[in-house]
Amino acid sequence: MVALLEEKRLSAKQDLALRLLFIVPLLVVVTKLPTAPTSDLFTRFFSLGDLPEKLQGRLRYILFVPLGALIIVFFRLTLGIRVLGPFRSILLAVAFQRTGIPFGLIFLAVVIATIVTARPLLRGIRLPYFGRVSVILSEVAVILIITLLAGEGLGSNALLGVVYFPIVALCLTADSFARIRLKEGFRSAVWRGAMTALVAVLITFLSQIQTLKAILLRFPELLFAQIGCIVVIAKFLDFRLLHWLNPAVQDKQTL
Repeated sequence: MVALLEEKRLSAKQDLALRLLFIVPLLVVVTKLPTAPTSDLFTRFFSLGDLPEKLQGRLRYILFVPLGALIIVFFRLTLGIRVLGPFRSILLAVAFQRTGIPFGLIFLAVVIATIVTARPLLRGIRLPYFGRVSVILSEVAVILIITLLAGEGLGSNALLGVVYFPIVALCLTADSFARIRLKEGFRSAVWRGAMTALVAVLITFLSQIQTLKAILLRFPELLFAQIGCIVVIAKFLDFRLLHWLNPAVQDKQTL
C-alpha cells in the first residue's frame, strides 16, 4: 500500500504543472466572459469562433481529439474496459462523422471479417510484419474501391461515403482484432472490438452536439484542462471498476 501511494505521489514541480493545466485555462475563460472588461480583447486573440465555417468544420476533428482521448482513458483505466488500442476509437469516430454511425459500423464489420479471413493465408506464407501489414493496407484499399464502384452503380450516397473512411483506421482496427483473436481468443477480440466501436460512437455523438462544439471554439484553452483530466485519471483514478466484464483471455495453446 505504501509503495502504491508513493507511485501516485507527484513531486512539487509535477504537482504545479498539473495545477497550471487547470488554473491557466480557467483564468483565460474568466477573462473572456461577457462581463469581464477584457472580454473583447481576449476573445479576439484566444478564440476560434470567428474562423470561416468551412475551417471550423475541419477544426471539429482536432478539437475533439483530446476529449476522445479522455473518454478512452476513462473507459480503459477507471472502468477497466478493454479496447483494441488507445487511439483507434478516435480514428473511427472521425469516419463515423462522415459515413454515419449505422453504415460505418456495418462497413467496419465487413472489413474486419475480410481481414480476419485473409490473415491466416498471410501467416501461412510467413510474411514479415511489414509485408503483412502492407498487404492488409492494400486489401482495405481494394475493399474501399469495390464499395465505391458499387455505390456509383447503385447511386447510393451511403456507399459513396466510405471514401471518407481513413484507410489507416480500418487497417489498424482490423489487424488488432485479428491479432487479439489469435492471442486471446474470439470472445476477447469481439468484446474489445465492440467496446472500441462503442467508444467511437460515443465520441461521434459528442462531436455532433453544437453547443459543445461552440464552447470549444470559443474556449480552445479548455483543451489544456482536458489534458489535465487525462493525467488525473491515469494517475489517480486507475480503479478498473468493471474489469470483471472483460471476457477471460483464452490460453494461447488452446487456440
